[in-house]
Amino acid sequence: MLTKKQQFSINSLKQLKDLQPSQFCLIHVNKTKNNLHCVISTLFGQKKTLWSISGGRMSGSVSSNSRRKTRYTQRMVYNAVIEKIFGLGLKYLVLHCKGTISSKRFILNLFNQHFTVLLLKDCTSVAHNGTKPPAKRRL
Repeated sequence: MLTKKQQFSINSLKQLKDLQPSQFCLIHVNKTKNNLHCVISTLFGQKKTLWSISGGRMSGSVSSNSRRKTRYTQRMVYNAVIEKIFGLGLKYLVLHCKGTISSKRFILNLFNQHFTVLLLKDCTSVAHNGTKPPAKRRL
């Protein structure tokens, strides 16, 4: 997170874009029921996708039938994303996350150790009116 001095000195993302546009990235973290997907893209629209990875790709190296949404696989995916961001030379992150609250806290703490996280946005979809209940069985 930005410190208070940095927050007051930087009024908007447009000013940051003028300073160093090549050091910003957008990370989409999508946690589905069985898998985890991470996509790295540029923040200001130069290129849509720089790199992507999923839990299936990481667990595929161990065995083809291994689980894709274990804590070990998640940590491997996040470490691979961090290494790739270091390789691309990016410093400032905007995170878009889908998943539970505890996973968002873990993601924020993990990425905040290495980079400056500007924004953490929750993209989890919310049911508008719930699902339709099943029809009663007639005898």
